[in-house]
Amino acid sequence: MIVEIEGTLRSKSHGYVVIQTPGGLAYGVEIPRETEEVLPAVGESVRLFTHLLIREDQWRLMGFATEAERRVFLDLMAVNGVGVKGALAVMSQLGVAALRRAVESGNWKAITEAPGIGAKIAQRIQLELQGRWAAGKEALADAAGPAPGAAEDEVVLALEALGYQAREVAGVLGRLPAGPPEERLRAALRALDRGRAG
Repeated sequence: MIVEIEGTLRSKSHGYVVIQTPGGLAYGVEIPRETEEVLPAVGESVRLFTHLLIREDQWRLMGFATEAERRVFLDLMAVNGVGVKGALAVMSQLGVAALRRAVESGNWKAITEAPGIGAKIAQRIQLELQGRWAAGKEALADAAGPAPGAAEDEVVLALEALGYQAREVAGVLGRLPAGPPEERLRAALRALDRGRAG
């Protein structure tokens, strides 16, 4: 399984990039709009989190700027009736943050804005992801102690968007000092960096 790819960005177009690795291999990678918007210039170094999808007649490599984006893609792919095209369309139309808001608020109609996503599939996405993400939050809360409030949620979401694993986040939440979300986020990043360095 190819889980990450790092190399030189050789070309980029809407929804697709070519990355050449130091060994000389060039990989074609499909990407959502959110990843496309943060790509460096052609010729510069780039690193993507990837998922390799193997079918009988083709191999497709998808790439994402953060591990959080990759997790959302895999969650979408787990919804019955949603394929690669649909998952990328939803992510490209909404982005991770807006999709989370739509799912958590029950606003399935926002998901129908993605090309090719009708009302039935949008409702299924909203319901299935709401259940899956709620279960994930409960597991994180159990590991971290008391249930987080709105400010705590901001810290958790920010850390996930930066690519930290849920278990890493859970390990530092209980040790954070009291204060506004910005200070707690900085403290969490320092603790996580120390943990990875150690």
